[in-house]
Amino acid sequence: MVQIKICGLTNMEDVAYINQYKPDYAGMVMYFPKSPRNVDDKKAQKLLRNISPDIAKVAVTVSPTVSQLHLIENMGFDYIQIHKDVDSDVISQSRLPVIRAVNVSDNSNIDDTIKYLENMTECDKIYGVLFDAGVPGSGKTFDWDCVAAIRHELEIRNIKLFLAGGLNEDNVSGAVKQVKPDVVDVSSGVEYEDRTPGNGKDPEKIRQFIARARKAVN
Repeated sequence: MVQIKICGLTNMEDVAYINQYKPDYAGMVMYFPKSPRNVDDKKAQKLLRNISPDIAKVAVTVSPTVSQLHLIENMGFDYIQIHKDVDSDVISQSRLPVIRAVNVSDNSNIDDTIKYLENMTECDKIYGVLFDAGVPGSGKTFDWDCVAAIRHELEIRNIKLFLAGGLNEDNVSGAVKQVKPDVVDVSSGVEYEDRTPGNGKDPEKIRQFIARARKAVN
């Protein structure tokens, strides 16, 4: 059965909804003020304390520094998700399993990712590779067929395939059947349509997303 990650939590209402509907992972954006879903250390710690212990906590970052990595480790996150370029020291020093994000604009991103996996020396640190749209947080999908080229490379390294980018309750079932990911990841797709981004998740959308993802056969 596919696992589910609800990302971009910003408030206690979001936490209450995920505690009710039980995704496998909960994500918070850290140290990226450009994101409307960014939370500071104090708020992140409050949310972490209230998330059910059976839900894994993911710090979502963009080019984090080693000092930010250590702050995240000390807060009590279970995983760190890294977007964009990052110093090799961050991965090599991480005590947390790493979810490495790839923004897919064309097939060259997939080829580069395969080369990256083949050449990297810290493969044991990589828990998963997350494939997102060219512009993360845009709510847009990408060509899912291109991910098929890398599925085998991930499987032989025991690395999970995370699928993100434009997923919602209407297309997640098709995504699971087509891509066969280990984890589906959603943020804007389960937010209220009549609110600005980052101002709360819609509990009914969360419920439907999780139910349809888990019902789909992958």
